Amino acid sequence: MSFRFFIAPLILFFLSACAGIGGLSSVSKTNQLSPGMKPAEVKQVLGDPSQTQFISNKWVWKYSLHEPWKGFIPYYMVFGRESQSLEQWFPDEAEYMRQQQLWLQAFPPTQRYDVDVRIKQPTR
Repeated sequence: MSFRFFIAPLILFFLSACAGIGGLSSVSKTNQLSPGMKPAEVKQVLGDPSQTQFISNKWVWKYSLHEPWKGFIPYYMVFGRESQSLEQWFPDEAEYMRQQQLWLQAFPPTQRYDVDVRIKQPTR
């Protein structure tokens, strides 16, 4: 009985975490995007961005979208400052690879190998 009280909040926690970051398979939502969309329309499809910034007269939004069997990929939405419409969107594979390398460095190897090598001298 106490196990059920523990597992139910745990499941709700994980489901709410997925909802806050776009959800699983959220990369497929980029198929609903089209050039010229307004920021409100993009928010309706993808939700709120995790980061926004202005770079050389462009308004750039960053999302972390989930791709099955790969994980969370950084995606950027670029809006024109004057037109305030979506001009392009793209995944940043290089940033994804850097994040993966950081994760690999954060965890030490789980297996230890002890190798005992003895070389016999040839008898003459």
